[in-house]
Amino acid sequence: MKLFLVGSALAALVASADYGPDFKPDPRDGGPGAIDVSAYPAPQKKNYDMYAAKCAKCHPLARSVNARFTAQDWKRYMKRMIRRPNSGINEEQAANIYEFLKYYASQLGL
Repeated sequence: MKLFLVGSALAALVASADYGPDFKPDPRDGGPGAIDVSAYPAPQKKNYDMYAAKCAKCHPLARSVNARFTAQDWKRYMKRMIRRPNSGINEEQAANIYEFLKYYASQLGL
């Protein structure tokens, strides 16, 4: 089964993959895939770079950009991600990514 999602960065991946009949793409994957951090404090810009590099290894960045998680949700989520065998995220990196996601959530009013 081939799916074509026009206008999505995910389109090429999904179009070339053969998924089972129960496959449902994550709706967050179709939203914006980046955050404008130009007005963020310097430490958060640095944390964003790490977040973008590490999180995009396993899923489209859009998934986390479009998730409307609170700081507490992100704390719980980062604990899950650090345990994933191929994440390549160590404790220090997870703390920096969490700091960015907490800041991002605060900018969204969550």
